[in-house]
Amino acid sequence: MGILPTDKFPLLIVLNPHSGKKQGREVLQTIVQPALSQAGKPFKVIESTAQGHAQSYFSENIKPIIIDLAQSLGAVDGADGVPTRPKSATLQIMVLGGDGTVHEIVNGILRGVEGSAFVSDEFRPNVEFSIIPTGTGNAISTSLGVTGAQDAMERFLTGKPVPLRLMSVSTRASVESHWKPQVYTVVVNSYGLHCATVYDSEEFRHLGNERFKQAAMKNIENLKQYEGKLDLVGPVQAYDRTQRLLATRTTQDDKDNGDTTSLPGPFTYLLITKQASLEPGFTPTPFASTSDEWMDILAVQNAGQSELLQMFGATATGQHVDQEKIEYFKAKAIELEIPESLTKGRLCVDGEFLTINGGPQGRVRFEVTSDANTQLFSVFV
Repeated sequence: MGILPTDKFPLLIVLNPHSGKKQGREVLQTIVQPALSQAGKPFKVIESTAQGHAQSYFSENIKPIIIDLAQSLGAVDGADGVPTRPKSATLQIMVLGGDGTVHEIVNGILRGVEGSAFVSDEFRPNVEFSIIPTGTGNAISTSLGVTGAQDAMERFLTGKPVPLRLMSVSTRASVESHWKPQVYTVVVNSYGLHCATVYDSEEFRHLGNERFKQAAMKNIENLKQYEGKLDLVGPVQAYDRTQRLLATRTTQDDKDNGDTTSLPGPFTYLLITKQASLEPGFTPTPFASTSDEWMDILAVQNAGQSELLQMFGATATGQHVDQEKIEYFKAKAIELEIPESLTKGRLCVDGEFLTINGGPQGRVRFEVTSDANTQLFSVFV
């Protein structure tokens, strides 16, 4: 069974003072610390000093953290009355930052325990996130309906955690090789215009959230189509515009391809997400759930400027899914392949970038993680 941390082990607060509008430190001092002090909750602040710092910190320190956490719980009485060590414990991490900070912590923890006995059937920690939204997009918080720092704080003190499902992004050395995860994502993987927008947004970083709009307009004005083939492997749900609902998709093509639904491309815009909203007012995958076993796919193939502008104009309400050029699916496993003629391609994975090779050997596979030794995470709602 899971056991909550005792007073001997503190809540870990990861502060990213550079995230978003750089309000993290002020929120910590004016909202978080007073609330925790009043609740009698001990805490330790870990300050992220640069991009990648949170990931390296947890990669290097998660093992001693788990040891200290387990030791703080002491022995518990077994069924026969003999004291035994607990089989699980709960590590609580509060993030004052954005989705990128959460992404770094998740990957740092998993990298730190990879191949070790620190996570096994004998002992498996549960990691509960409280996300105080002080980032740029705050996709997870927005998708969960969190309205601000005060609301997030109240949810931590009085709410309950729900699973924070991860997507694995895997490659392989050859077509005969096994898939190997390269990174785990919690928000979005993208190819095409969205990826190019995030990549180009760095030159507009001083504009805050507006930088994405500026970068998007730049890429729409110089619109490209991105070659690639997308295979949705296994069960698939597709949005039916006439019925305005998601329905299990079974076609002759699916049967011929062994339960694989294929989109041939080229793609103008392609998202694979676990969150409904990527920022306030931008809800590209309105049926997505943080906690279910599906990935949501928004695919726009071979669209023009006017069609993209029409789509973006309706994403605040989610009504874009009824537009003719929009294809919307849910799937549990997805593979993307770009042509060999491209040699290289770029994916955006939670705001970071992954270079992929062309041809079958360069395929990338996305899956919702089901492995109990990886799916350790939850988030307060």
